Amino acid sequence: MESQEAKAHQLLGLLELHEESQEFLIPVDFESLGIPTYPTIIKNPMDLGTIKKRLKSHHYTKTQDFIADIQLVWDNCKKFNEAGTEIYQQAVFLEKQTRRYCAKLRLPMLNSNKNSSKNETGAEDMKNVSFEEKWKMTEAVRKVKHDVLEKIVDVVKEKSPDSMEILEKDKIKIKLDVITRETFNILQEIVEGEREEGLPQKRPKKA
Repeated sequence: MESQEAKAHQLLGLLELHEESQEFLIPVDFESLGIPTYPTIIKNPMDLGTIKKRLKSHHYTKTQDFIADIQLVWDNCKKFNEAGTEIYQQAVFLEKQTRRYCAKLRLPMLNSNKNSSKNETGAEDMKNVSFEEKWKMTEAVRKVKHDVLEKIVDVVKEKSPDSMEILEKDKIKIKLDVITRETFNILQEIVEGEREEGLPQKRPKKA
Protein backbone atom coordinates (compact mmCIF):
# COMPACT_ATOMS: atom_id res chain seq x y z
CA MET A 1 0.00 0.00 0.00
CA GLU A 2 3.10 2.22 0.44
CA SER A 3 1.85 5.83 0.94
CA GLN A 4 -1.53 4.56 2.11
CA GLU A 5 -0.03 2.42 4.89
CA ALA A 6 0.29 5.36 7.28
CA LYS A 7 -3.35 6.21 6.69
CA ALA A 8 -4.32 2.59 7.36
CA HIS A 9 -2.50 2.67 10.72
CA GLN A 10 -4.20 5.96 11.51
CA LEU A 11 -7.63 4.53 10.73
CA LEU A 12 -7.07 1.55 13.03
CA GLY A 13 -5.84 3.85 15.78
CA LEU A 14 -8.94 6.02 15.52
CA LEU A 15 -11.24 2.98 15.70
CA GLU A 16 -9.40 1.57 18.72
CA LEU A 17 -9.99 4.82 20.63
CA HIS A 18 -13.73 4.16 20.74
CA GLU A 19 -15.03 2.35 23.80
CA GLU A 20 -17.35 0.35 21.54
CA SER A 21 -14.37 -1.24 19.76
CA GLN A 22 -13.22 -3.23 22.82
CA GLU A 23 -15.42 -6.21 21.86
CA PHE A 24 -13.76 -6.37 18.44
CA LEU A 25 -10.06 -6.24 19.36
CA ILE A 26 -9.55 -10.02 19.63
CA PRO A 27 -11.05 -13.09 17.89
CA VAL A 28 -14.46 -14.27 19.14
CA ASP A 29 -13.90 -17.00 21.74
CA PHE A 30 -17.07 -18.88 20.88
CA GLU A 31 -16.25 -21.77 23.23
CA SER A 32 -15.97 -19.70 26.41
CA LEU A 33 -18.94 -17.58 25.32
CA GLY A 34 -21.06 -20.70 24.89
CA ILE A 35 -21.95 -20.09 21.24
CA PRO A 36 -20.79 -23.28 19.45
CA THR A 37 -22.74 -22.36 16.30
CA TYR A 38 -20.56 -19.29 15.66
CA PRO A 39 -18.05 -20.97 13.31
CA THR A 40 -20.92 -22.56 11.43
CA ILE A 41 -22.58 -19.20 10.76
CA ILE A 42 -19.44 -17.08 10.43
CA LYS A 43 -17.21 -18.69 7.82
CA ASN A 44 -14.56 -15.94 7.75
CA PRO A 45 -14.05 -14.55 11.28
CA MET A 46 -12.11 -11.29 11.61
CA ASP A 47 -11.14 -8.84 14.36
CA LEU A 48 -9.21 -5.58 14.66
CA GLY A 49 -6.28 -7.25 16.43
CA THR A 50 -5.75 -9.66 13.55
CA ILE A 51 -5.98 -6.78 11.08
CA LYS A 52 -3.37 -4.84 13.06
CA LYS A 53 -0.98 -7.82 12.98
CA ARG A 54 -1.53 -8.22 9.25
CA LEU A 55 -0.87 -4.54 8.69
CA LYS A 56 2.40 -4.64 10.67
CA SER A 57 3.60 -7.70 8.76
CA HIS A 58 2.80 -5.99 5.42
CA HIS A 59 0.20 -8.64 4.61
CA TYR A 60 -1.93 -6.22 2.59
CA THR A 61 -0.81 -5.32 -0.92
CA LYS A 62 -3.99 -3.38 -1.70
CA THR A 63 -5.79 -0.79 0.40
CA GLN A 64 -9.11 -2.34 -0.63
CA ASP A 65 -8.17 -5.65 1.04
CA PHE A 66 -7.38 -3.86 4.30
CA ILE A 67 -10.69 -1.99 4.24
CA ALA A 68 -12.53 -5.19 3.30
CA ASP A 69 -11.23 -6.92 6.44
CA ILE A 70 -12.43 -4.04 8.62
CA GLN A 71 -15.84 -4.18 6.97
CA LEU A 72 -15.87 -7.94 7.52
CA VAL A 73 -15.64 -7.38 11.29
CA TRP A 74 -18.84 -5.29 11.28
CA ASP A 75 -20.65 -7.54 8.77
CA ASN A 76 -19.90 -10.68 10.81
CA CYS A 77 -21.25 -9.07 13.96
CA LYS A 78 -24.45 -7.93 12.26
CA LYS A 79 -24.93 -11.31 10.66
CA PHE A 80 -24.58 -13.30 13.89
CA ASN A 81 -26.37 -10.99 16.34
CA GLU A 82 -29.95 -9.77 16.57
CA ALA A 83 -30.49 -6.18 15.40
CA GLY A 84 -31.72 -4.97 18.79
CA THR A 85 -28.71 -6.18 20.77
CA GLU A 86 -26.03 -3.87 22.16
CA ILE A 87 -23.21 -5.57 20.27
CA TYR A 88 -25.09 -5.18 16.98
CA GLN A 89 -25.59 -1.47 17.62
CA GLN A 90 -21.89 -1.11 18.45
CA ALA A 91 -21.00 -2.62 15.08
CA VAL A 92 -23.38 -0.22 13.32
CA PHE A 93 -21.84 2.74 15.14
CA LEU A 94 -18.28 1.65 14.34
CA GLU A 95 -19.16 1.00 10.70
CA LYS A 96 -20.41 4.61 10.45
CA GLN A 97 -17.22 5.85 12.11
CA THR A 98 -15.16 3.79 9.67
CA ARG A 99 -16.92 5.41 6.73
CA ARG A 100 -16.42 8.87 8.24
CA TYR A 101 -12.71 8.29 8.87
CA CYS A 102 -12.21 6.78 5.41
CA ALA A 103 -13.73 9.87 3.83
CA LYS A 104 -11.52 12.12 5.96
CA LEU A 105 -8.36 10.11 5.19
CA ARG A 106 -9.36 9.60 1.55
CA LEU A 107 -9.39 5.82 1.87
CA PRO A 108 -11.80 3.76 -0.28
CA MET A 109 -14.77 2.45 1.71
CA LEU A 110 -16.40 -0.73 0.44
CA ASN A 111 -20.13 -1.40 0.46
CA SER A 112 -21.22 -3.59 3.37
CA ASN A 113 -22.60 -7.08 2.81
CA LYS A 114 -20.98 -8.53 -0.29
CA ASN A 115 -23.93 -10.91 -0.60
CA SER A 116 -26.49 -8.11 -0.98
CA SER A 117 -27.31 -9.05 -4.58
CA LYS A 118 -27.89 -12.61 -3.47
CA ASN A 119 -30.19 -11.41 -0.69
CA GLU A 120 -32.12 -9.19 -3.08
CA THR A 121 -32.64 -12.15 -5.42
CA GLY A 122 -33.97 -14.24 -2.58
CA ALA A 123 -36.27 -11.45 -1.43
CA GLU A 124 -37.54 -11.01 -4.99
CA ASP A 125 -38.32 -14.73 -5.23
CA MET A 126 -40.20 -14.69 -1.93
CA LYS A 127 -42.49 -11.87 -3.06
CA ASN A 128 -44.42 -14.53 -4.93
CA VAL A 129 -44.99 -16.49 -1.71
CA SER A 130 -48.18 -15.45 0.06
CA PHE A 131 -48.30 -14.36 3.71
CA GLU A 132 -50.51 -17.39 4.42
CA GLU A 133 -47.86 -19.78 3.05
CA LYS A 134 -45.16 -18.16 5.18
CA TRP A 135 -47.40 -18.26 8.26
CA LYS A 136 -48.21 -21.95 7.71
CA MET A 137 -44.52 -22.71 7.30
CA THR A 138 -43.67 -20.86 10.54
CA GLU A 139 -46.35 -22.76 12.48
CA ALA A 140 -45.33 -26.09 10.96
CA VAL A 141 -41.64 -25.62 11.83
CA ARG A 142 -42.57 -24.89 15.45
CA LYS A 143 -44.27 -28.28 15.74
CA VAL A 144 -41.69 -30.56 14.11
CA LYS A 145 -39.53 -32.98 16.05
CA HIS A 146 -35.97 -32.09 17.03
CA ASP A 147 -34.33 -34.26 14.36
CA VAL A 148 -36.49 -32.69 11.66
CA LEU A 149 -35.64 -29.23 12.96
CA GLU A 150 -31.95 -30.06 12.68
CA LYS A 151 -32.53 -31.12 9.07
CA ILE A 152 -34.27 -27.77 8.37
CA VAL A 153 -31.41 -25.82 9.95
CA ASP A 154 -28.85 -27.75 7.86
CA VAL A 155 -30.73 -26.92 4.66
CA VAL A 156 -30.92 -23.22 5.49
CA LYS A 157 -27.22 -23.13 6.45
CA GLU A 158 -26.30 -24.62 3.09
CA LYS A 159 -28.79 -22.89 0.79
CA SER A 160 -29.52 -19.51 2.44
CA PRO A 161 -27.01 -18.84 5.26
CA ASP A 162 -27.70 -15.08 5.20
CA SER A 163 -31.27 -15.68 6.36
CA MET A 164 -30.20 -17.20 9.67
CA GLU A 165 -29.64 -15.33 12.93
CA ILE A 166 -28.64 -16.59 16.37
CA LEU A 167 -31.02 -15.18 18.99
CA GLU A 168 -29.75 -16.96 22.09
CA LYS A 169 -27.50 -19.89 22.93
CA ASP A 170 -29.87 -22.54 21.57
CA LYS A 171 -32.29 -20.44 19.50
CA ILE A 172 -32.09 -19.70 15.80
CA LYS A 173 -34.21 -17.31 13.74
CA ILE A 174 -34.84 -17.97 10.05
CA LYS A 175 -35.95 -14.97 7.98
CA LEU A 176 -38.42 -16.29 5.44
CA ASP A 177 -38.29 -13.02 3.49
CA VAL A 178 -34.57 -13.51 2.85
CA ILE A 179 -34.32 -17.20 1.92
CA THR A 180 -34.56 -18.22 -1.72
CA ARG A 181 -37.69 -19.78 -3.16
CA GLU A 182 -35.71 -22.96 -3.76
CA THR A 183 -34.91 -23.19 -0.03
CA PHE A 184 -38.54 -22.50 0.89
CA ASN A 185 -39.72 -25.30 -1.40
CA ILE A 186 -37.25 -27.75 0.17
CA LEU A 187 -38.46 -26.80 3.65
CA GLN A 188 -42.05 -27.35 2.54
CA GLU A 189 -41.17 -30.85 1.34
CA ILE A 190 -39.47 -31.66 4.66
CA VAL A 191 -42.41 -30.39 6.72
CA GLU A 192 -45.03 -32.09 4.55
CA GLY A 193 -43.06 -35.35 4.65
CA GLU A 194 -42.99 -35.20 8.45
CA ARG A 195 -46.72 -34.47 8.54
CA GLU A 196 -47.51 -37.46 6.34
CA GLU A 197 -45.40 -39.76 8.51
CA GLY A 198 -47.34 -38.61 11.54
CA LEU A 199 -50.70 -39.50 10.06
CA PRO A 200 -52.28 -42.73 11.30
CA GLN A 201 -52.19 -45.63 8.85
CA LYS A 202 -55.55 -46.39 7.24
CA ARG A 203 -56.77 -49.93 7.87
CA PRO A 204 -57.66 -51.89 4.74
CA LYS A 205 -61.38 -52.35 4.27
CA LYS A 206 -62.71 -55.84 4.90
CA ALA A 207 -64.14 -57.55 1.86
